[in-house]
Amino acid sequence: MSNGKRGGTRKGAGRTPLDECEKKKGFKIYIRENTKQEILKHGKGSNFSEKAVELIASEIKNRKNK
Repeated sequence: MSNGKRGGTRKGAGRTPLDECEKKKGFKIYIRENTKQEILKHGKGSNFSEKAVELIASEIKNRKNK
């Protein structure tokens, strides 16, 4: 069975690996249900993780500019 984007058997075939600092890393956070609903409502992205990251990044940027 073949996975289209996982590379091939030839040396150098497939995707170029990301540097360790560019890789996404998973983190577990605990939030209340109302906070989750606010993230889903106001965040920009196609899934919960993207929405949460976008809201966090925009608030960090906002606080840096003060």
